[in-house]
Amino acid sequence: MQTIKLKVEDSNLDIVLNIIQNLKENIISKYEIVNETKENKDFINISQKSLEKIWDNKEDDIYDKFL
Repeated sequence: MQTIKLKVEDSNLDIVLNIIQNLKENIISKYEIVNETKENKDFINISQKSLEKIWDNKEDDIYDKFL
């Protein structure tokens, strides 16, 4: 068995679900919709800038040559 992960824009979710539901029986054994809440997206966007400052700075240049 294989797993496929799809990332779909909210506006296209209904279309993709319709396609999945209309496939022949026994092709897809299970599917799951995982919602990313606005709070999670906002947190990720805010955190990303902070993490870039921490991990991408002059202090780390010394160690980068060993990677």
